[in-house]
Amino acid sequence: MKVLVLALLAAAATLAAAAGRANIPYTDARPILEGLKPELLPAELRGRAATDLETIWPDWVMRRDAEIRARVARGDEDSIATFLLFGVTFTNQPRYSFVPLAAGATRTAAAEDAVGREPVVRARIADLVRAIATPGSNERVQFARRVIERKGINTATDAGRLETEAFLADAVRTMVREYDEYFRDPAVGATLFRNRGLSSDTSIYAAYAIDRTLADLKLRGLVATAAVRRVAIVGPGLDFADKQEGVDFYPVQTIQPFALVDSLRRYDLASDADLSVTTYDLSPRVNEHLAAALRNAQAGRAYALQLPRDTKQPWEPDLVAYWQGVGNWIGATATPIAPPAGLANIRMRAVAIRPDVVRTVVPEDVNIVLQRPDPLPADGRFDLVIATNILIYYDVFEQSLALANISRMLAPGGLLLTNNPVFELPAIPMRAIGGTKVTYMNGAGDGVVWYQRDRD
Repeated sequence: MKVLVLALLAAAATLAAAAGRANIPYTDARPILEGLKPELLPAELRGRAATDLETIWPDWVMRRDAEIRARVARGDEDSIATFLLFGVTFTNQPRYSFVPLAAGATRTAAAEDAVGREPVVRARIADLVRAIATPGSNERVQFARRVIERKGINTATDAGRLETEAFLADAVRTMVREYDEYFRDPAVGATLFRNRGLSSDTSIYAAYAIDRTLADLKLRGLVATAAVRRVAIVGPGLDFADKQEGVDFYPVQTIQPFALVDSLRRYDLASDADLSVTTYDLSPRVNEHLAAALRNAQAGRAYALQLPRDTKQPWEPDLVAYWQGVGNWIGATATPIAPPAGLANIRMRAVAIRPDVVRTVVPEDVNIVLQRPDPLPADGRFDLVIATNILIYYDVFEQSLALANISRMLAPGGLLLTNNPVFELPAIPMRAIGGTKVTYMNGAGDGVVWYQRDRD
């Protein structure tokens, strides 16, 4: 058995090296294990001697990496539930509303179960089951079918359609229960993210928050003109099925990588000549999407970015202004895809991102909690790392591991921008130096914290 374990560990190390990444070594983890209270550590690592921890550490990292990657598959299931409740391409039913939950209504377990039997939800489930059986060219429905078939369900048979219906109803109940817990107590509800699937969904809000943050950093002289050459984005995500607008009539797309380049050039923080952006994501779907965009760019094709705005959402004027101008520094105005009938409240913008801009973005598969790019020479370190709506999915211990990895990736004085505050340990050379508050609508918004790596 010991020989087999050693062989597996050696194989895993070989694969990681081939992929250009390395697992976090015990020497980096030890100050975190010693600096945090025992109750903040994983149960299997508590109360062990340093020599024991050093021995089991490589195996623990390998197993935990596999567990985290399994959460990506569960996140795909969450995306399907969102698509079911808010999508418009497979049904004529009205969208579901979380307004009663957001307003503070409390649901009993029986009431939560009843959500799946509400007429609109039942009709949406029936419509999606039919669409999944014959998805046609709808890429979101095609993806839903793949996710469900991963569960061993044959969506083309009568029995399989019943199983699909049950799967979707259960996904809805889970989502509603989690939303209920979050809206009743956001502080407690936020811990839900540490156990749920890793969602790859994204929207314009995170891009806007980072844009405002970069404007603040420039205003305060913390980032000099043309000083940003290398940028990393952790979890760029895909605009699959937004929970606010619910518009899914345009192709799946990524927003943050190109919006970030646009902001950097808008504020003269990066030059056209030497900017490179590396994305790190665990989702094969995200990485494959970005790789395809890169291939298209190498063939001279632009990337079409579709930007919806729901006029029923009372966006702040600054957010509206951002929506009106994002992409203008890296592309040209294009003809947007027209919303389907019945969505008169949706306004669309479209930008054709220039191929030279798309070619600056390179996707990589790295689990930032347990891994980091390797090799990464001193002159290849990043000036800026972006991690929005990512660290919330992890506990204090794993956030600390991620911070240790990011500190190794950053150049001295480099910045991490994240909307999830993390615990600071003296052994990790990262310190919070400020933050930016952003409002989206009705007082709701975000806070982006600036962490700076110590200068050597």
